[in-house]
Amino acid sequence: MYRMVLRMAWASLIRRTTRSMMVVLMICVSLWGLLLMQGIYDGMTEQMISNAIRSDSGHLSLFGHGYRLDPSLDKRIQGDGLNSTKLATLLDHDPGVASWVGRLNQEGLVATAHYSRNTIITGIDPKREEIHGNLQNYLIQGKYGFGQSGKGAIIGFKLAERLQVDIGSKIILSAQDLNSEVTSIALRVSGILKTNNMGLDESGVFIDINIARKFLGVAHGLTQVSIMMLDEKHIADMQDDLQGRLPNLDILRWDEMYPALMQSRVMMRGFSLVVSLMIFGVAGLGIFGVILVSVLERIREFGIMLAIGTEFSQIRTVVLTESLVLGVSGFMAGALCGGLSLWYFKIYGLDLTLFSDAFEEFGMDAVTYAIIRPEYFVTAFTAVIIATLISGYFPLRILRKRKPIEIINEV
Repeated sequence: MYRMVLRMAWASLIRRTTRSMMVVLMICVSLWGLLLMQGIYDGMTEQMISNAIRSDSGHLSLFGHGYRLDPSLDKRIQGDGLNSTKLATLLDHDPGVASWVGRLNQEGLVATAHYSRNTIITGIDPKREEIHGNLQNYLIQGKYGFGQSGKGAIIGFKLAERLQVDIGSKIILSAQDLNSEVTSIALRVSGILKTNNMGLDESGVFIDINIARKFLGVAHGLTQVSIMMLDEKHIADMQDDLQGRLPNLDILRWDEMYPALMQSRVMMRGFSLVVSLMIFGVAGLGIFGVILVSVLERIREFGIMLAIGTEFSQIRTVVLTESLVLGVSGFMAGALCGGLSLWYFKIYGLDLTLFSDAFEEFGMDAVTYAIIRPEYFVTAFTAVIIATLISGYFPLRILRKRKPIEIINEV
């Protein structure tokens, strides 16, 4: 039975080989473009999120209570040293923590002989940051580190452009210390980095945490602790666990610190869904047209079959099989082309440096690496099957309403 149905469907399809191939090609190209668009868009979004997580927030960030609303050194995380605090002990022994770093932040002013800008001064331990967020990978000029004397500073590339400084240039940092006194320190630019985190690129100045402690008069404590998790699925559980253990701290997930990035992810998914519906709508119309013409062309053939006792369900099975063969063939070709393209751009990236200025304005990388997710293919396959079955339904509905003897007589 099934073999006969397949033979009849196949015979019908090869009877109009060019038309059948055009439908398969249309589904293939539509699916190819859809998969490529989803992978590239998701890659852009995830790179933006990854840049923010690696360079600043981590998966979780810990702050002193109220520090986010009033970033004062008085509201820092109190402690007597990174390696002996209760917090350090907790994080070092937690199996879900991949790495963590402590930072000392303070708003201030960075100036040269000719220019000055508002800045966020961040005291860091470069060795821990190297392990934690691979900060050295964002360096575009100079060396990663602050020199033997610790009097170096790593600054964002946009800040460097606005101050018109280069490697070795002298900058003056000014800020309020713990006693609310204005203090200053002279440093030399040792590195310039590009994180694609707009806040850091435009106003970030990283200095040695020991220099920062002397500069700001803060002997102990931190203003931020950034945590990277081994498994992102456990971020919320870790947040709840730490909040229970450390009720005096504010513990935020990355999406709570960067809600705009989360909105970008949601927006991209919505955009992909709309485009997917449009693409599959067009593909469905193509299949619908082919099946409709195919049924109308063979309406006398179907009328004779019905007249000699063939059940309508058998004809329906043949027509739907034709639709499924077209849809599945188009899906396989499109999935193969789309999968290979995504694999290429995942390895080598999509180079859009021609538009790098525009991307930098939005904190995006000019080279985007695609993402391949199984749900792309599962969703596409489901959509193709649904579009195929719906496309076959209406021609069958037309045939169903006709009487065999009328069909035979009018043709």
